[in-house]
Amino acid sequence: MTTELLSRNNSQALRGVAAIGILVFHILLRYSISPVFNMWGGLFVAVFLILSGYGLEESFRQNGLDGFWMKRCQKVLLPFVFFVCTYNYLFPFLLPDGWFSSGDAMRKCLDELLYVRPAFWFIFFILKCYAVYWIGTRFLSGRLRLFFFVLCALFSLNTKAPCAHLEAEQSFSFLAGVLLSMHKDSLETLSGRGIRNWTLLLLLVGALFFGLKMIPPLHRLSGTIAYNYLLCPFRLSTGLAAIPLLTMLRVGSSSLLRTAGRYSLEIYVAHIPFIRMINDAPSTAVFLACSAIGLAIFVVYRRFVEGRLSIAETLFIIVNVLFVAKYSARISETAGLFATLAALVFYYVLLSLITHYYIYKGAELGAWSKRIGWGACLLAFTGMLAVQYAIDPYSIQVDRWSALHFPIQNLLDGIYPYSANTHLGGNASPFPVWQILHIPFYLMGNVGLSFFVAVALFIWSSWKVWGGNRALIVSLLLFSSVAVWYEVSVRSDFITNFLLLAAIINLVFPHMKQEWVERNGCWIAISVGLLTCTRILVLIPIAMLLLPYFVRMNWRRQVLVSLLTISVFALSFLPFALWDWQEFYHFQNNPWALQMRQGNPLDFIIFLPLAVCLAMTHGSNAFRYYRNSALMLAVFVSVTFIHNMYSGSNWDVFSSAYDITYFSSALPFCLLSITEINDVGQENVSIV
Repeated sequence: MTTELLSRNNSQALRGVAAIGILVFHILLRYSISPVFNMWGGLFVAVFLILSGYGLEESFRQNGLDGFWMKRCQKVLLPFVFFVCTYNYLFPFLLPDGWFSSGDAMRKCLDELLYVRPAFWFIFFILKCYAVYWIGTRFLSGRLRLFFFVLCALFSLNTKAPCAHLEAEQSFSFLAGVLLSMHKDSLETLSGRGIRNWTLLLLLVGALFFGLKMIPPLHRLSGTIAYNYLLCPFRLSTGLAAIPLLTMLRVGSSSLLRTAGRYSLEIYVAHIPFIRMINDAPSTAVFLACSAIGLAIFVVYRRFVEGRLSIAETLFIIVNVLFVAKYSARISETAGLFATLAALVFYYVLLSLITHYYIYKGAELGAWSKRIGWGACLLAFTGMLAVQYAIDPYSIQVDRWSALHFPIQNLLDGIYPYSANTHLGGNASPFPVWQILHIPFYLMGNVGLSFFVAVALFIWSSWKVWGGNRALIVSLLLFSSVAVWYEVSVRSDFITNFLLLAAIINLVFPHMKQEWVERNGCWIAISVGLLTCTRILVLIPIAMLLLPYFVRMNWRRQVLVSLLTISVFALSFLPFALWDWQEFYHFQNNPWALQMRQGNPLDFIIFLPLAVCLAMTHGSNAFRYYRNSALMLAVFVSVTFIHNMYSGSNWDVFSSAYDITYFSSALPFCLLSITEINDVGQENVSIV
């Protein structure tokens, strides 16, 4: 029975019918033809969920849970995020006024991705189903596993989801698909007549509950949990009945429906944002055209992003495109749109030419290629130096350079350094070690020159550890980065800090073994204490590097290295505390005034579990470590910004309240991760 009904062709066609059915349902719903037409949309949602539950259980029987979340993210979550972000950026330029308000596009995007007021409720519901399935299957078995599934379904049935009854009425649909797979052998014994009898019975149950919910006293319960008990049996029974009914119509033989089934989730997501524009026949045509554009966005993702870009490559593109989008939009919205699209294409092509040809395929760089490449890097290096000196630093509306310059000036003049302000009148609170490292560059008249030393060390460390080809690729990508050029032009020390840190980690990483770490524990603790005295954010990649080794130490050594690290960090501040305690402890420009205000303690509910997970899973593999560090730094900045957006009701990520240069901290680790792909093998790469 299930072999025929839920064969690959039938399942795919049924998904296609469900996707098209939901699309047509939403069109008819806007016309408000009759209340009768409001009842059958959930039927197709139930079909999709039943098929998803069935397919997942069948996959588990054959392959277990190997790559479970990677597959789910690759097929559902990441395309959805790509679409939502692209939609919220692109469509304010395309749709007429009144159909889309661009003023709060970022808020809508965040509301959607954080499930605050979601229009795409189905995406989050199916992800919840996946999470329940994974937990139950990973940690439970047999009847206990099934009991857990039923318990979660009952919980969903008895809650008010953010989307009213939409989730509650489908609470048992996914589980029904899982049960069909579990009892596949028993169901195979059913005859054709038995199938028809069960189908008729399911239709009668559906009709019964549909009739009950239409009774005025019961219908007035709409919006309550009690009403869920009328909707859920109706959706579930009609969804189950629809599968054999549609199969009898031989939908599996239609290549068009099978094609729609392959893109069923995309068809669903692509049309949702445009439903509200439907008012009449012309607007319906526009709706269909916009939905087609939305579907094209998914096709672009499937064709050019999925399976082609690693996490590191994607982060590299995102960080640079953010800078292009922010500063080109100051010219005009149209210029911002085209410049952003051009930047996306440029970096995609660049990564395709460099990484996929020279890294994935292992092609060697020829002598002339190396000469041209290094010549381009030298030209870019010289160009950056020229750009930095061509711009008057006092005309720059970024005060990172003067936050170093004036405290050092005070320090050398015998004045308490933290009483200094920047050239914009802001606070200046650089950590002590970072000040001392910049004294030579201050004496040269430009603290921004530290960038060029850090770049040289970073490239040299890549050459020494990974070889000339890799160093050249790292250099070409570094000098092509718009974000890096911006940092240089404003004499920012932020990217310098992370280039220096990445260079040190580069040199240390080949030695990272448990025995070596324990033997050099004291020196490592001192180094970590000093590096933390440059910028507090460097603790993220440092902690992710050392945590796996730290947890395997005995407790006495753990206490020793922890105390030593804290002592070195504290001792670097001691001279300033003794110099002027009142200024050091109470003044608004104390050493922690700026750096410690970033983030929110509540955000560490997200940060700590994720950081520990990423740290404990890199397995001393260079590629995975650099990738995980870049990802954690990007997440830290993103979550901090999102929290501030909601608390301050400022949704413009390009406003002065949010310094997007913090995303640049991920760039050095992105570059090193990209060039490590060849060592671990393409099959081990976490592909976006």
